[in-house]
Amino acid sequence: MPVVTVWKWDLERLLKKELSNGEVMELLPKLKCEVEELSGGLITYEAPHDRPDLFSAEGLARAIRSLITGELQHFNLVDRGLKSFNYGVPLRPIAAFGVVEDLELNDEAVSQIMNLQEKLHATYCRNRVKASIGVYDLDKITLPVKYTLADPDSTYFTPLGEDRKMSLREIMVKTEKGRAYGHIISGWEKYPLIIDSSGVVLSMPPIINSDETKVTSETKRVLIDSTGVDLKTVLDMVTIMAAGIAERSISRRIVFVDTYTPDGGVVRAPRVSQGVFTINVEDASSLLGFKVDSSLAIDSLSKMGHRVLSASESDVVVEVPPYRIDVVSWVDLAEDIAMAVGYAEIGKIAFELPPAHHPGRVHPLEHLSRRIRHVFIGMGFMEVVNYMMSNPRIQNEVFGSKEPLVEVLNPKMERYTCLRRWLTPGLLEVIQANQERAKEIAIFEIGDVVVVNSGSEIGTRSERRIGFAISISEVTLTDGLAVLKSLGDSMGWIVEFKETVITGFIPERTASVFINGVEAGFIGEVDPRTLVKLGVLKPVVICELYLNKLL
Repeated sequence: MPVVTVWKWDLERLLKKELSNGEVMELLPKLKCEVEELSGGLITYEAPHDRPDLFSAEGLARAIRSLITGELQHFNLVDRGLKSFNYGVPLRPIAAFGVVEDLELNDEAVSQIMNLQEKLHATYCRNRVKASIGVYDLDKITLPVKYTLADPDSTYFTPLGEDRKMSLREIMVKTEKGRAYGHIISGWEKYPLIIDSSGVVLSMPPIINSDETKVTSETKRVLIDSTGVDLKTVLDMVTIMAAGIAERSISRRIVFVDTYTPDGGVVRAPRVSQGVFTINVEDASSLLGFKVDSSLAIDSLSKMGHRVLSASESDVVVEVPPYRIDVVSWVDLAEDIAMAVGYAEIGKIAFELPPAHHPGRVHPLEHLSRRIRHVFIGMGFMEVVNYMMSNPRIQNEVFGSKEPLVEVLNPKMERYTCLRRWLTPGLLEVIQANQERAKEIAIFEIGDVVVVNSGSEIGTRSERRIGFAISISEVTLTDGLAVLKSLGDSMGWIVEFKETVITGFIPERTASVFINGVEAGFIGEVDPRTLVKLGVLKPVVICELYLNKLL
């Protein structure tokens, strides 16, 4: 999840209210933000991945203001008939624009705007593959602007942060952003360009903006763009950026822009609402486990920024603000009620809490995990922690496997669409990401996986596993077996092996692991073809043990 750093003074300036450290520690968790550090006037927090409106100081201030006052956060939405033109970019066909006026910026405000843009690029925009975002000083631009294609060798502009004009093709190889993102459009005959009516280049999306139109602390009006392959994502990005930047506006004025498309359609941005939803208080009570009536629902949903349209004893109807793209059903509104009430308070007002039959104690599985963790740390291994969520490609396809997976019906991100069935892929991803930083890698992970039952048994089961991986130039199966023997000696286990076959591993160099006579895992050398698919340069030995079987 994105880690965001804001200055406390800047947050207070946006709120027009001072906050004690205690209030910061109390309010941010109510927004699902985990405070990592609060010192020296800086607040560092981990924002929830499904709340991109909280990826900057502006959105955080807006959410805290709602939570404290329960007042609706108005924007001054204006239609001036502003237009832009999409002349057709077949492989990235969607474009949308918006304007924010009456800005009061300083260097920190500009920094927060740019940081929000980059965090959205890294998450929802899939590193600019799905969409990209640009922000420009509108007073340096002559409207309307157009989104079009341009010849990469005869079109020139000065890229952001550079001091001379370059051709579009030159930008792809001589700038940091060009080298990082050029692969997205490098195979195109012509490159995408956003240009104004006087011929001033705004940007070459999704690569880099123009230095001539950059935003500074003197900027009073901005034009926001998003271009990409998905209409919803593009509109979401313009909306979130506009709502965030409008927190820096004296009048909170946002101006619509209508983009005319090649097929005669019109795309208006930003959005004015995420939609109207109805929540039934009995359904909310049943889901949350405590009594929710209309009064509590109205108060809680108002604190979370929603506009209450109507209410009865049984139902509350709200309009969701445009920047809350995480709300897709009444269940999300129920979660907002729980957050506004406070999870710490729910236990006091819940219908029923499970009875306690004995004093609390460490679960045997946790006790075993801790013992094994200490052994691996003692052997010099570094512990890693990967997400439970994954995707079919990394879990199966790169290994040539077709094992069943538990897939998510409505995933928020394309990278996380299923639950992991084993630890091996995550360990290999860590090795790939760190192979240029270390000549020798020895890592381990203790975590849960979800396995689909086979045969006549219906359903799934959760398993606790320990996985370790070694990657050095001359590593072989023998190195992994030596680690297992040391682990067995430390734990008092009898460890034995039997040759086996696992897809994605070298058949003659893979074995099942038996501990005290029970088959409890596998160890093997990863097939070089698998390593090539993942971009891993050195041989790797991996082992997984199934801790549930060892209890």
